[in-house]
Amino acid sequence: MSGQLTRRKWLAASTTVIAATKLGLQPALAKARTGSDEIQMAVIGTGGRGSYLIQRILAAQGAKLVALCDADQNAVDRAAAKVTKHSGTQLDRFTDYRQLLERNEIDAVVIATPNHWHALQTIHACQAGKHVYVEKPVCHSVWEGRQMVEAMKQSGRLVEAGFQNRSDTGLRQAISLLQQGQLGPIKQLRGLCYRRRGSIGRRDTPLSPPKGVNYGLWLGPADDQPIMRRRFHYDWHWDFNTGNGDMGNQGPHEIDLLRWVLGDPPHPRQVMSFGGRFAWRDAGNTPNMQFAQFDFGNQIPVLFEVRNLHQKQAPQTGAFQHGPEVGIVVTCEAGEFRGGRGGGAFYDLQGKITRQFPGDSGKSHMQNFVDAVRNNDAQQLRAPLASSFYSSCVSHLANISVRTGQTLAGSNAQLDERPLAAEVFDRFSKQLALHQVDLQKTPWRIGAELTLDPQAEQFVAGETAKAANVLLRREGRKPHVIPELASLAKGALSCSASEGIV
Repeated sequence: MSGQLTRRKWLAASTTVIAATKLGLQPALAKARTGSDEIQMAVIGTGGRGSYLIQRILAAQGAKLVALCDADQNAVDRAAAKVTKHSGTQLDRFTDYRQLLERNEIDAVVIATPNHWHALQTIHACQAGKHVYVEKPVCHSVWEGRQMVEAMKQSGRLVEAGFQNRSDTGLRQAISLLQQGQLGPIKQLRGLCYRRRGSIGRRDTPLSPPKGVNYGLWLGPADDQPIMRRRFHYDWHWDFNTGNGDMGNQGPHEIDLLRWVLGDPPHPRQVMSFGGRFAWRDAGNTPNMQFAQFDFGNQIPVLFEVRNLHQKQAPQTGAFQHGPEVGIVVTCEAGEFRGGRGGGAFYDLQGKITRQFPGDSGKSHMQNFVDAVRNNDAQQLRAPLASSFYSSCVSHLANISVRTGQTLAGSNAQLDERPLAAEVFDRFSKQLALHQVDLQKTPWRIGAELTLDPQAEQFVAGETAKAANVLLRREGRKPHVIPELASLAKGALSCSASEGIV
């Protein structure tokens, strides 16, 4: 494979903002593979999600898993030992992904690291001539996602996102029929994320990383801040420094479904969000209750709800009246589609099921990536980066709105002109009352309506637009700086949201 890098050049690349051509990279399109040719694959990030993807690679036809990498030596050793036990395969092990990317025999990498690493590792992998499968959200911020798209273009690599719903057999059938007008014109779209999560706790003193973790490589582009949560792994999701809350964790899956129904539009023109972190009093700083409303310029309201505050008493209090706990509701003139991963159903105007669409939870998604790489055909990708970038950014825009919003103790007066948002606010407030939340001590945060220039990828209107623009970009902590490969405006104008979708 072309695009060889020495160890010295890789270390230099991680300490400076430099384009691929200046690194000596001359990536060429990989040849199409047929017959018995196998794609040599590696996984970067061997935690819960990475372990699942390892199994999908082992089950894929035409793929061979050859290496694993994780900044936690214990994690990579456990994952490698499990593969050896079940298949007898001995895998190479790394804690520094840059050393893995030096291996010329590796054709493609699967990235399942924490969110804050997705962009830089994808960029470096593309520059090293590797094809990439990257988990959602594909980026931690809008700007770095744009750099990922540009790295993909410059390198000629194939990059697919872990939006496996795009491969769900039931959803593919149902959404095709919705787009054909089976239930008439679409009137409203709603995404739902109700996960029964709990507090992550709060320590009195900063947490020390577990033995075996190379903390510098784990932290990477994120800011070096004290960790006050009780558990090191996974709970990074609930810290904006490394994660994006459930709006940017579970949410991107359902947001991607909503964009799919709409024909994969680019960024929304307007966004507003309200939310807060209630009852837990822990070290997290992402909302556990959040609502967002988006305007894609098509006069179809797009709504999204996050409800992670579980209660045993009256568990339906605060819930949307129809639809799954995690999934979408597409309201049309002649009925609704309600579903999510694993399929769904059409309902008539009286709420009766008229047709069911059993799905398979997208189990062929990794196979889709392998097949596309073997054929060197980006058009085969069901979740190409060019579109998945936008699905990821929708959640980021919602988080930016709520993060730059104003605190509000309890009234929904600011939502008088938004009846859909006011209804959710009142419903959520009833749930908070069950938890005896004192909204004077823990108030709501109501974000201003922000207007985005979708081409420039900058906010151009809204009371907090200036502060919101600051949150669109984070270059990264030295030496793990994300290279500036494209300006936002130039990158946005040169990218098609639906490129490669099948």
